[in-house]
Amino acid sequence: MKLVVRQPGGDRLVSLEREGSKAIVRLDDTPIEIDIHSVGPSTRSILRNGRQFDVSVRQLGDDRFEVVSAFGSEVVTVLEPLAHLASTSHDSQAAAASECVAAYMPGRVVELLVASGDIVAAGEGVLVLEAMKMENEIQSERAGRIGEIFVGAGQAVEAGDPLYEIE
Repeated sequence: MKLVVRQPGGDRLVSLEREGSKAIVRLDDTPIEIDIHSVGPSTRSILRNGRQFDVSVRQLGDDRFEVVSAFGSEVVTVLEPLAHLASTSHDSQAAAASECVAAYMPGRVVELLVASGDIVAAGEGVLVLEAMKMENEIQSERAGRIGEIFVGAGQAVEAGDPLYEIE
C-alpha cells in the first residue's frame, strides 16, 4: 500500500513490502532494505546496514502520528494518495480551537522551552522530555498560542498524561 507522509521537510510517497521480519521501504522511488521487529505495542526495532535503532510511533489523531527515535521526535501526517491530492488542492485545514498534547510514553520533563501565552510555529520546540534514556524535544504540531502548561521541569509523567494545550 502506498501512503503520503507529510512532514516538516515536505511530502514523501512511502510504501512498505514486508515478508516476515524483512522489509523494503520505498521513500519516493528509493528502496531501503530493513529488518524490523516489534519490541512493544508502539515500538519497533529496526536494523539497517548493520545499525540498530528503535522507533516509537504514537497516534495523535485520525491521520497524525508522532515518530520518536534516536534522531529526534517529529509529527507527521499520513494520508492515502487521493486524500493527499484532495487536501493539497483545497488547502482547507482550519485551525482547531484548542488541543491538548499528551505524553507519548512514560518519562521525565527536563525543560520547558516556552511559557503559557507564547506564540509558536509548527515544529518549534515546546518542552524536552526524557524517555527511554533519551532526551526528546517535543515540538508543536501546529502554529498557535500555548495555553495551559500542565507540567514542570523535573516532573515525572506517564503515557497519556497532558503536557500542554495549544490554541
